[in-house]
Amino acid sequence: MINVKPQIYKILTETSADDVFYFYPETWVKGKKLISYYELDNSEATNADDEEYSSNVAIQIDIWCDKPSECSSLAIEVNKKMRDMGFHRTLCLDLHEENAIKHHKTMRFEKEEILE
Repeated sequence: MINVKPQIYKILTETSADDVFYFYPETWVKGKKLISYYELDNSEATNADDEEYSSNVAIQIDIWCDKPSECSSLAIEVNKKMRDMGFHRTLCLDLHEENAIKHHKTMRFEKEEILE
């Protein structure tokens, strides 16, 4: 098993987002672009000699902005950062939430991580 959450947090803070949160935004300030993230899966992918050799890692990233176009621009940044880490995108979806304060886009990424 591997913990990639510190690396995910670091790359998300390198985007144009104003704040990055684990699981769910703590604040909803107008004009701020927010990202939240969490681990969806961290399961054993392969093993050898009774030892885990690689892990399947899946991350969900949610983008929260005042305008849909801001969500899309930030999603492009996030996608590039995650690809640079070796993840591939498995989902990108605009979500409509009645009476929502922010527009919401959700993204999912996966990769098989070789353990050292």
